[in-house]
Amino acid sequence: MRRYELRRGSSVLKLEKIPMELLILLVERRDQLVGREEIIARLWGKDVFLDTEQGINTAIRKIRLTLGDDPNDPRFLQTIVGKGYRFVGPITVVNATPAAAAARAPVPATDEETQPSRPKTALRWKLVAFAAVFLLAGAVVVAFRYFDWIRWFPRRSVHSIAVLPLKNLSGNPADEYFADGMTDELITNLAKISALRVTSYTSVSKYKTTSKPLPQVAQELQVDGIVEGSVLRSGDQVRITAQLIYASRDQHLWAEEYQRYVRDVLYLQREVAHDIAEQVRVTLTPNEQKRLATAGVVDPAAYESYLRGRSFWNQRSEASLLKAIDQFNKAIEMDAGYAPAYSGLADCYTTLGYLSYLDPLDAFPHARDAATKALELDPSLAEAHTSLAYYNLYHAWNWTEAENEFKKAIELNPNYATAHDWYSYYLMAMGRFDEAWTEANRAHELDPLSVTISTDIGFNYYYRHNYDEAINQLRSTLAVSPKFPLAHLWLGRAYQQKKMYSEAIDEFNKTDAALPGWVVTIAGMGNAYGEWGHQADAKVVLIRLNQMAREKYVTPYGVALVYAGLGDKDQAFVWLNKAVAGRSHWLVWLNRDPRWDRIRSDARFEDLKKRVGLP
Repeated sequence: MRRYELRRGSSVLKLEKIPMELLILLVERRDQLVGREEIIARLWGKDVFLDTEQGINTAIRKIRLTLGDDPNDPRFLQTIVGKGYRFVGPITVVNATPAAAAARAPVPATDEETQPSRPKTALRWKLVAFAAVFLLAGAVVVAFRYFDWIRWFPRRSVHSIAVLPLKNLSGNPADEYFADGMTDELITNLAKISALRVTSYTSVSKYKTTSKPLPQVAQELQVDGIVEGSVLRSGDQVRITAQLIYASRDQHLWAEEYQRYVRDVLYLQREVAHDIAEQVRVTLTPNEQKRLATAGVVDPAAYESYLRGRSFWNQRSEASLLKAIDQFNKAIEMDAGYAPAYSGLADCYTTLGYLSYLDPLDAFPHARDAATKALELDPSLAEAHTSLAYYNLYHAWNWTEAENEFKKAIELNPNYATAHDWYSYYLMAMGRFDEAWTEANRAHELDPLSVTISTDIGFNYYYRHNYDEAINQLRSTLAVSPKFPLAHLWLGRAYQQKKMYSEAIDEFNKTDAALPGWVVTIAGMGNAYGEWGHQADAKVVLIRLNQMAREKYVTPYGVALVYAGLGDKDQAFVWLNKAVAGRSHWLVWLNRDPRWDRIRSDARFEDLKKRVGLP
């Protein structure tokens, strides 16, 4: 441990600072339970950002990946749900070698060294030493006052970067969407550089009004460099200032100011991204150089509508998604050749379909058409490839094409967290658990403060049937964002599999409070009531779903779940057949969803899987 090095045989294993510190703590406390509060105090201290819970989970995952440890059958790290962790692996203390001990032994003094020096000689040498130190100090002051020494030293490496929200200098709060949109677009352009890790907008948006020192922000986002700046739109012109900081030392590396007409804003964004890439000295591939060097023009009014649409899209509620669609359509009306607006439409329709706000027969074909049009106009749009992959996964059930599109999206934008996250869905549905885990973790590295991705890691544990880790992960997510509905939903489902039905229903009620009338929650509640033996409550849920179906889309998959919970196999299959006819996207999870275990052995279930095309 003194060497701060982890080895397997003669090979050195790579482990980052925080996971290494945690591993050392657990090994020091061998076989003893180490609580999360003690871990936080050891790794970060007391006055830190709230996401330390997520930081612990990330560090534990990285240790397990490095050690090859299975959380279901741990050989090294044992999780005590809600309490902490314990190192349970064998520990051998290796004593110092004789040669090393000899090297540390004191060297005996010679007779000459033990004799006292003469007083006058000692005084003379003291005066000489004092004069030398004084002259050296003076020389250093002169040198640093009159010479630029920075250029003589190599610039510190920047391999990862975060663009903090650009400040809106217009003085009009109504223009915040424009500054936020410009930040998001700059991140998107930087994210296409494969040699650079770029933090996603979701995570950096939390620092919009922060007063934290940049070194602390960089530590929380786990990046080397920080870009900060401002944007001012005045009439038909826009001005951006940007500066690059080497974050750990708060050292200024570069600053520049840009001013262009709004119609040239696409070129402006790529110019800034190119200059930043040049300053951090990453190597651009020929394709990356070409993308950053070329950009078209866009109608200023269309661009404003597009940015408003993205602002609504980021809120992810049913109402905001419908508003986003309206804004993207306005952008298309004003500039029919603006590809990102079509990509925005595709994102909205895939989300409306996934959340069961719209009938999948309506939502997903709209998403396909919009994504296809976007790619006709600009084949390099990773977002559109991702939406097309999502369509092939959840609606076309074309597994090969879905994977091809996910891979294409990641090739075009290696830093697009959503592509990695959604690709992990595909891999999980296909039963490729280790690959799914890798992609989910990559998404988290790119967007470390995203509660959605943090929840998806819990969802990943759930579908691996590791319910204790799922509960632990989702509790950590809710510690950061107590009202996030999807975390409550998946926590309820994990409790249900542990037969903690009261706790499960409580979590479903919290989801329903945050997203009133969401069919997914209500159906899940009905299934849990049925399994719990509260048949009257489950039947009340069926009545409620029937009433809701008169006014909005209700997924047959959800109704089938309630009947499955009640133990009514025949009705469950009636509604599952309706789900197949309506191409319910939830059917992708037939192999993974444990709520079907009661009817899985029925021959009709195998036939259902064949019709969906599941392996």
